[in-house]
Amino acid sequence: MVRCLLATAILAVSLLSGCGSTPVTLYSDNTMKKKEYNGIKAYKNGLYEQAFNDLKQPAALGYKSAQYTLAFMFLKGQYLDQSTKLGMGWLGVAAEAGVENWSHQYDTFYAAATLEEKQQIDAIVALYIKQFGVKAQNMTCRRSTSARRTFGEIKIDCTKRDGAVTVYEVDTVE
Repeated sequence: MVRCLLATAILAVSLLSGCGSTPVTLYSDNTMKKKEYNGIKAYKNGLYEQAFNDLKQPAALGYKSAQYTLAFMFLKGQYLDQSTKLGMGWLGVAAEAGVENWSHQYDTFYAAATLEEKQQIDAIVALYIKQFGVKAQNMTCRRSTSARRTFGEIKIDCTKRDGAVTVYEVDTVE
């Protein structure tokens, strides 16, 4: 029985590592929330390299405020090469949080895109939801009920549910 379980675990890890992802990983929810907060703070202070380094892991793990901030770093070309495609991918997956303003921003940018750009955006958003979405990353996200909001904006509180997740790299080039 133990041999069978061990063989199954080895097979699962080898299959996951062959899909362009890192093997299943556990992480600290509190550490990711702190990185997300520090990354947003660095972004607000114009420290874009620090912001990216703090935000990329929480964004990859499904934290919506990190994804939203990363979207604008790509859209504006702040520390990263400007990329409408990658920025819209992050904005599209961040919109899973159900924040009306975020969805409105996504819809506005999407409406201005050409047909070819819309097809690219659709593909990247579908991929990002598959890799970085709440379901894929085993997350629960909700608006904070706290009167105190981060940087005067909407605060989305995401928490990892029990279980491991697959960590995908954050692409920085199209």
